[in-house]
Amino acid sequence: NGLFVVFGFVIAAFFPFLAIYLESRGLSASQVGFVLAAMALARIVANPLWGHQADTRIGRLAALQLGTIGSGAAALAMNRVDGVVPIAIVAAILAAAMVATGPNIDAITLVHLGDERMADYGRIRAWESLSYAAGCVVFGAILQAAGLRWAMPLYAVASLGVLVWTLTFERDRPARGQVHGRLGAVGAVFREAPRFWGFLAATLLVWTGFNAAWNFISLKIASEGGGPLLIGLGTALGGLVEVPVMRRSSRLQSGWGLRRVYALGCTIYAIGFLAWGLIDSPTIVSLLTVFEGAAFALLFTTGIVVIGRLVPSTLYSSANSVAAMVGFGIGPILGAGIGGVLYDRAGTLVLYTCASALALAGAVISWFALDTPVLDEPAAPLAMGLEAEPPPAPGEVPP
Repeated sequence: NGLFVVFGFVIAAFFPFLAIYLESRGLSASQVGFVLAAMALARIVANPLWGHQADTRIGRLAALQLGTIGSGAAALAMNRVDGVVPIAIVAAILAAAMVATGPNIDAITLVHLGDERMADYGRIRAWESLSYAAGCVVFGAILQAAGLRWAMPLYAVASLGVLVWTLTFERDRPARGQVHGRLGAVGAVFREAPRFWGFLAATLLVWTGFNAAWNFISLKIASEGGGPLLIGLGTALGGLVEVPVMRRSSRLQSGWGLRRVYALGCTIYAIGFLAWGLIDSPTIVSLLTVFEGAAFALLFTTGIVVIGRLVPSTLYSSANSVAAMVGFGIGPILGAGIGGVLYDRAGTLVLYTCASALALAGAVISWFALDTPVLDEPAAPLAMGLEAEPPPAPGEVPP
């Protein structure tokens, strides 16, 4: 639980304020999109490499620690360079290191939970949403008062917290003697789970729409008169909504099955993106991040459990890394790159209508791609009658 708490502050220090940080460095919306696309390209290259190394050679904990050190150092370097190309290069290095964190945290968690308690992933992940919400408010207030150049140092300090926390963990050992064949552990993922292709197609659509919408929401709020504090409050509200939704995700998966819950998350995104485009008030747009929080909670927790059901535990890091490569690598290239052009030339209504259509298409594709008993039927442990004791909820004292 503690690891998710400290990692939530890392996410809060970075993603909500990245676009306006880049704008404060003198970049236009199109140039912001270029930097985000460069970061996404770095994720595409680095994600499968980190996943293979974590599953087969250095272990998930070591990969997590190395990625934390590298991304923190790159963040500190961001303020030392000027111009779109130098900023894009340093940002790409940061992104290449950063992708070693999330997938390995999730892989470590899935192993900890095991098959019988896998559906309880959302209960643990809710701690990250809680700290993320708190961090958005605190960091938004700091940046409002001290200036946006403090965004990257705050991220580096938060990353140091993750590194320190992981020093208490016992080092894991990758399975030895396994022959994964062509493309190593990444290739083994697709041989073990042919339906993973369809899941990735839905992932690409919904996260392309998300990146087109989310990466420019701060610019929309700022252009209508809002500031970092309002942006922070809105993203904090979205994070707070994630907590109860993630807490309920295990019961939703147990009652509805993973396929229905995933499609529901895509549909909520589609509704939220369209609302962002139709409404001009910065305050209301900020408040409507509740849609983003609810959809993200459903999609992220369900997506991790889908991976846990489809592939063996020895391939968790690789499968998570491939999904992250598509959703947070290719998705941002398409979403942020094209979204920046649409924002500049066509306006926000066109941008958010297109993002909504992509999320809705993701719902349709996932409905067919996940149509298999292991994903369509109620998820363990509740549906199997295994009333395993759940992890404590945020705010509860462990027994």
